[in-house]
Amino acid sequence: MSINPLTKLISERGFDRFQSGLKSRFAAYQLKYTLTYCQPSDNSAMCLDFESLLHLGRVTVWESGACVMEIIEISTSNNVFLETHQFNNEKEFFQALPKLVIFMRDALRV
Repeated sequence: MSINPLTKLISERGFDRFQSGLKSRFAAYQLKYTLTYCQPSDNSAMCLDFESLLHLGRVTVWESGACVMEIIEISTSNNVFLETHQFNNEKEFFQALPKLVIFMRDALRV
């Protein structure tokens, strides 16, 4: 049994089951989206990359629960959103992820 809270989501590719719905929703928000599982390691990770007309966003989350969420403004290369987290379970990850997506979505509505 793993002591890492996000092993099922990452190493066991549990996040794959959400892809169809997420891709559809993100497309409706005019966001391009790519999921990448990083090379397996003692603390494997996955990256969720987002792109809009204004921003590039990335969520990197490790099996240990560590997570970095960041958004760069394309025109200035300035970091406009940065959060770090330490998740204890998948629920916490899924509660935090929408903040980045909503930030990027709402910036397109201005």
